[in-house]
Amino acid sequence: MSKTVTAIQWALCLTVALLPVAWALNVPLRAGLLLYPEQVAGLMLGLAAASVYLRTVLEARGLRLGIDLFLAAVSLWVGLHVFLRFPVLSEGSFFHPEESLALGAGIALVSLEGLRRLGALSLVMILALLVIYALFSDLVPGQLQGKPIALDEIVRFVGVDSAATLGSALQVAAFVVIMFIIFGRLLVVTGGAGVLTDAARALAGDRRGATAKMAVIASAFMGSISGSAVSNVMSTGVITIPAMKRAGFRPQTAGAIEAVASTGGQILPPVMGAAAFLMAEYLRLPYREIVIAAVIPALLYFYSVYLQISVLAEKHNLGAGEQEPPKPYAVIARHAVVVVVPMLTLLVGLFAFDVSAEEAVVWASVALIVIGLFNIGGPHRVTPGEMIGAVYKAGRDSAEILLICAVAGMIIGLMSSSGLSFGLSFVLLELGKDSLLLLLILTAVVSIILGMGLPTTGVYLLLATLAAPPLVQLGIGQLEAHFFVFYFGLLSMISPPVALAAFAAASMAGSKPMPTAMECVRFGWIAFILPFAFVYHPGLLMQGSAFQVIEAVGFALIAVPLVTAAMLGYGVRRIGPLERLVAGGLGVMCILPTGGLEWLVVATWASAAAGLGAIVWHCRQRVPAPLPEEA
Repeated sequence: MSKTVTAIQWALCLTVALLPVAWALNVPLRAGLLLYPEQVAGLMLGLAAASVYLRTVLEARGLRLGIDLFLAAVSLWVGLHVFLRFPVLSEGSFFHPEESLALGAGIALVSLEGLRRLGALSLVMILALLVIYALFSDLVPGQLQGKPIALDEIVRFVGVDSAATLGSALQVAAFVVIMFIIFGRLLVVTGGAGVLTDAARALAGDRRGATAKMAVIASAFMGSISGSAVSNVMSTGVITIPAMKRAGFRPQTAGAIEAVASTGGQILPPVMGAAAFLMAEYLRLPYREIVIAAVIPALLYFYSVYLQISVLAEKHNLGAGEQEPPKPYAVIARHAVVVVVPMLTLLVGLFAFDVSAEEAVVWASVALIVIGLFNIGGPHRVTPGEMIGAVYKAGRDSAEILLICAVAGMIIGLMSSSGLSFGLSFVLLELGKDSLLLLLILTAVVSIILGMGLPTTGVYLLLATLAAPPLVQLGIGQLEAHFFVFYFGLLSMISPPVALAAFAAASMAGSKPMPTAMECVRFGWIAFILPFAFVYHPGLLMQGSAFQVIEAVGFALIAVPLVTAAMLGYGVRRIGPLERLVAGGLGVMCILPTGGLEWLVVATWASAAAGLGAIVWHCRQRVPAPLPEEA
């Protein structure tokens, strides 16, 4: 039985991984098959859910074994039924009430139970509360009161309607996100991830804090492709966290740096954990506009983290530690083809030839396969079996993403059909109508709470529906509003009380979870400020004139070192309470809105420059204080 189950598991995961490749290359159309995207996405959902239930079959006994086999069978039936019957059912559930009801119940059962087993309980709870609201919305007072929907109508809607489970959320995950998961897996198996780590170590050099800087570079790049801060911590942290500890960093600091870098990878273009493609789809904007808008904030984020590491290493005299010496640039360059060629293929396809994201990443993956199989400049030759294994792991990793996006689609659909999205928008607008800042703070808190426990794609899809519309209705630009909620949703990964990326890093570093999470907040402080800056200074997102962009970037570049010095108590040398207060105040001034007051712009620039100069001059006149015993 074990061999049979394993073979089925492999077949399911490989099929889930290869179907989007076929779709990207228009294989069905070339074969004369006219398929709806809902058909293929629904089939992939069913196969992915079945693979989740088969994972525990070999260890299950008795009743649990029977339940797992039953759920796997229902999942397969759901996928095949959608694939074969969706064109008919899409005519309307009214014409096929019993069939639509059965299909909706099956989809809800396998999706929700699958998410529960994968640990994504927050989405399950949100959907449960939403169903309760839809059933009894007439009993809700005030602006949230609505017309109730019968339970059978909800189930049919979930199963058949293209605006729900089988909608854009699941389709983007099925046809775009999975392709990048495959690309990431191929990059690992061909040695590309190792080359990136070597390059990061060489770039960091042997200066103070070099090991931590290497960790930031490597984890950020891999995190952008992986699409999950937690999984990236678990993969790259195995190397980076022990190296940082050997270099003298405290366990909680090493864990925090890894968690912050992995979380920051989700905002790093061109992939952004696949959120860039979802945002482009949601906003109906070209993908390149999303990437261009994301560049400056991402660079400021890592500039801040990098600067804090430099200051911390200088303050506590942290050397490179016991890390192995970096490889010569010549050796790295000889193997760089395994990274450079696929990335160039991806970027050229996206920006030069204007092909779709899914097609561009297909050709980038093909480049990786050719390089690996024939060892064209790569670190080692990859066997066909290793390539197949990488694709299998990509299909296996995709199951959680597909289930999350399916349930997110249910939430999005029910929010719209029940009228709750309109009601919530009205309530938030009423609360924040007299103060934009109050509305932004409320939205930030809601985004962090709703983002707890969710990967990048799930975070964005949920918040784009719930939290962004009120900001847009108040007059904030769509791009600024969506970046605002996206950033705060991701910050749940490093924000107490449920900071999953921080907790994962703490377990690997051997530190306490909550102190590690608080350290993450310190290292990632700029991510809590940048979303507000988007709204008040749209130039940070490349919106507006060239002068507005330069002005916004200039203020941010001054603010980062000032706030860093204030938090760490160290500039060129150790600074006292007064200097820290001045530095922090000037840094905040640089971020505050100017409200079109030209004199305030000039005053802020002048005071920031003068204050920074005064701090540097004063530090040079002082004898450095004794260093603490530990970093």
